[in-house]
Amino acid sequence: MDKNSIGVILIYVAFMAVLILPTYFSNKKKKQQKAALLENLKVGDKIITVGGIKGSVTNIYDQSVEMKIDKSARMEVLKSAIDRLEKK
Repeated sequence: MDKNSIGVILIYVAFMAVLILPTYFSNKKKKQQKAALLENLKVGDKIITVGGIKGSVTNIYDQSVEMKIDKSARMEVLKSAIDRLEKK
C-alpha cells in the first residue's frame, strides 16, 4: 500500500466515525433516560404507552404495570411499553 491508499482509508474511517458515534451516544442517553423513568415510576404517575394509550399507574409489578384508563377500565402493560410520563 502506498501513502495515498492509507490516506483514503483513514478519511473513510474518520467519516464513518463522524456518522456513527453521535448516533451511538444519542441512543445510549435515551436508554439511560428510559431506565431512570422506569426506576422512578410510582403509583399515581400519568403515563403514555408507545401505542398512545394514556393512563394512571395503579400497581407496579416486576415486568409490568397496571394502569387505569377510565373510571372502570384497567389494563396491564409491560414496562418496556411505557414511552413517557404525561406532562402536567
